Amino acid sequence: LEFCKKGYLLLEGVVSDEVNRRTLEFLDSRPKDAPAEPTEILEEPWFMDGVILQPDAIGAVRSLLGNSVALPIIMSNHRVQCPGPAQEWHWDGGSVHGPEQNYLQVFYYPQDCPREMGPTELLPGSHFLVSRQLSMNHYGGIRGSYQAIAPAGTIFITVYSIWHRRAASTATGVRNNMKYNYWR
Repeated sequence: LEFCKKGYLLLEGVVSDEVNRRTLEFLDSRPKDAPAEPTEILEEPWFMDGVILQPDAIGAVRSLLGNSVALPIIMSNHRVQCPGPAQEWHWDGGSVHGPEQNYLQVFYYPQDCPREMGPTELLPGSHFLVSRQLSMNHYGGIRGSYQAIAPAGTIFITVYSIWHRRAASTATGVRNNMKYNYWR
């Protein structure tokens, strides 16, 4: 019920250190001009078992979408060089607003993501708000927003239509945040 009300569930540190390390090595080995969608990582059995089918995460997904859930077919990596400003608030294209829960948006942090690294920020309950994207762009900080500050190996499950953005970062370095979807 909390997921339905707030629109998110944070599973802290459920992915093993070994899978986190291999994921970061995989991402770092990609050419600089490679697309931001390292979808080929879904072909790696260690990634499928350790992230996509990680027991706590897939259990939560199945409890929300049912047993015949479709597995991700696209993987994105929101890899950014820090420091940087916050993104504008948005919901992802293709979001459907309504009473049925058919899509989940999921973020996986293969590395620690403290506040200084610009974690995903979302507005709890905003999946109930229907608005045009252009109407959201002018908002800065919103009271009551939640930043997914989390250790490496965290999986962050959200309603697909929730308002979210990358928070501002003050640290230096690269932040990787992998994003994918489950649906029914």
